[in-house]
Amino acid sequence: MKHPEENLEENVLQRWSRRKHEAEAEIDSEELDNKQMLESESEPEKPALTDADMPPIESLDEDSDYSGFLSPEVSEGLRKLALKKLFHMPTFNVRDGLDDYDGDYTEFAKLGSLITADMKHMLEIEAKRKLEQLAEEDADAGIEHIAEDEVDEGDDALMLADSEDVLEDISDDVKVDELELNKS
Repeated sequence: MKHPEENLEENVLQRWSRRKHEAEAEIDSEELDNKQMLESESEPEKPALTDADMPPIESLDEDSDYSGFLSPEVSEGLRKLALKKLFHMPTFNVRDGLDDYDGDYTEFAKLGSLITADMKHMLEIEAKRKLEQLAEEDADAGIEHIAEDEVDEGDDALMLADSEDVLEDISDDVKVDELELNKS
């Protein structure tokens, strides 16, 4: 311990640093003492368990102690069999329902009379395909049919021109008759 005269000269930070180091030294000595006591009191190590020390897998149930199977001397195959048996127990085989992939997405709810925009689009595409197929079938049926339609269209044009000529003739006759009536 320092003399009282030296304590007066010691500032606050120096005093804090000194006390901190003293406290750490006390803790270190206490830990060392506790560690020595635990080592002296500890039981001698048990020998590592082997496959021969383990109970048969068939006899294990939910209440069995599986910790022996985790010993480093137990073979990997036996350890896996024991853990597989443990995790196939009903207490461990429960889904919490929070996983997205747990649901059954193979069956969908009926929409009833509801038609979505996607459904309408698909129907339009299907209708276009059917029209294209019909057009191909008509094209395959023969070019003769198309040629007949062109001839018919030409006849229609001729008939239209003739009817216009007839109307002009009639209108000219009506004008002449009106002029004669006005003169008389």
